[in-house]
Amino acid sequence: MAYQALYRVYRPRTFDDMVGQEIITQTLQNAIQTGQTGHAYLFSGPRGTGKTSAAKIFAKAVNGIPADQDDAQIPDIIEIDAASNNGVDEIRNIRDSANYAPIEAQFKIYIIDEVHMLSTGAFNALLKTLEEPPANVKFILATTEPQKIPATILSRTQRFEFKRISTQQMQQRMSYILDQQNIAYDEDALRIIANAAEGGMRDALSILDQVIAFGQDHVTVENALQVTGSATTTQLFDYLQSIIDYDVQSALQILHDVLQDGKDAQRFIADLMALLRDVMLSNVAETLVKSTIPLFQLQQLQGRISMQRIQEMMIILDDVQRQLMQTMQGDVYLELLTVKLGINKNNKLVEQPATAVQQSAEPEPEPEPEPEPEPEPEPEPEPEPEPEPEPEPEPEPEPEPEPEPVSRDGQDYSVRTGQQAVFAVLGTAQRNSLVTIKNKWADILAQFDVAGRALLTTATPVAASQVAVVLAFDYPALLEQVLQNTVLQTQLKAVLNKHALSNELVMISQDEWHLDRTEYVEKLKTGAAPQIDLATLPYVKVAKATQSNNAQQNAEHESIKTDEPQIVSEAKKLFGDDLVNIVD
Repeated sequence: MAYQALYRVYRPRTFDDMVGQEIITQTLQNAIQTGQTGHAYLFSGPRGTGKTSAAKIFAKAVNGIPADQDDAQIPDIIEIDAASNNGVDEIRNIRDSANYAPIEAQFKIYIIDEVHMLSTGAFNALLKTLEEPPANVKFILATTEPQKIPATILSRTQRFEFKRISTQQMQQRMSYILDQQNIAYDEDALRIIANAAEGGMRDALSILDQVIAFGQDHVTVENALQVTGSATTTQLFDYLQSIIDYDVQSALQILHDVLQDGKDAQRFIADLMALLRDVMLSNVAETLVKSTIPLFQLQQLQGRISMQRIQEMMIILDDVQRQLMQTMQGDVYLELLTVKLGINKNNKLVEQPATAVQQSAEPEPEPEPEPEPEPEPEPEPEPEPEPEPEPEPEPEPEPEPEPEPVSRDGQDYSVRTGQQAVFAVLGTAQRNSLVTIKNKWADILAQFDVAGRALLTTATPVAASQVAVVLAFDYPALLEQVLQNTVLQTQLKAVLNKHALSNELVMISQDEWHLDRTEYVEKLKTGAAPQIDLATLPYVKVAKATQSNNAQQNAEHESIKTDEPQIVSEAKKLFGDDLVNIVD
């Protein structure tokens, strides 16, 4: 005899064989025993939860037919697939044949599967039959999408909602089947299969069939992971641990290993969300935890991550999961996801002063009260406020465009940002240059490592001239990361130069780009578009957020303030605290 799939061999034959639908089976059994069966039923719910099986069991039980009798030998139980027979003519044939008496059984029963696929005309034809059904005819409608069925049909049926089968119930059923088949198995492997089935018993048995074939009649954890495309619990745990520690580099490396093993991007997201859920519940509802990771390890992770961050991560994961359904670049989206999850908001705050350096707006020295106790050495510089103490801050804005003044880390600056830089590129922009860069952008990204590609994937070339290109980033936080990464900037310029493309870089966020472009177009219409030479604009100055640097900067500020506290106080008297900025 030919081999049959497990889900066919172990398909429920009686109500007692049904898994996870106790309320429905009990209700149907009571209706049969009391003779209070209706003329139309609607079985709805997710796939693989037993809707069609329950319909066949109910049809046999109503007619008193033995459960082990072959369905094909029962002429009065007619099963119709509405997905392929969804026209008006098919339903009219049902309506006409329903007028004839059953051949053998007491009732003629029509099981219409995937009933939501019927056309509007077919529903109207079915409605007439449901309104005035023959006494010896019953209809059982099965669907996974009840919301697509007209309300006039729904109101004429008894509706039963089939629920997803729990992981524990699926494990028990698979254990029973494997014991019957004399096949060895690991409990953790069954849990992995049950989680991958997402509440569908048929899906679970199909996956189990594959694992048995793959593992030569032995169901192991490794085989289950290979077949389901799931990452190992160790990989998931280490990945989440790296994300919690804001270690993006390690997380990207783990992700790279997962993808190299051929794991599915959608499955990785689903497994990560399940792990986050278990971490969240590990201290408040231990019995609901599904992961095979030891509980104490989950609780340790839970103690290191706030509930707010778990919620934010869940929202990001859900968003990326939807995007994966519409793209073929799943790997790139997972890299982007890793960078987004691993961004430290504290780092974001630390980096903001780096952009403020360009405008020389550092209000930090003002609140420091330390210069006040040292007015004794100041009598000598007292004459200085009267000669011209204030003109000195005024010339400072003019030297600021030069890229040299504040080089705190000794690195080369290679990127510009801001509205003036955008206007400078737009003033000489050429459509051909932009089209060329856009066409080669995918090839350019392919030449970076995982971390660099993940950052630059969020950027889009939006304007270009013969010498410069404007890159707009989807996320301001990632823009800040790139603005502070001189190594990545240098690599990008080298790659652009290799492709004979414009390699002067201007980087802004998408929101800034839309505002700047709109303003430039308005100025262009009025003939007031500014003519700006990009070479005269300053580069972004990179500030390393290290403790030693911060200490050095504080020392510099203190020394400056001890030299000119009198000037500062006089300036504050003349112009007010809000208008006085100290420029070093």
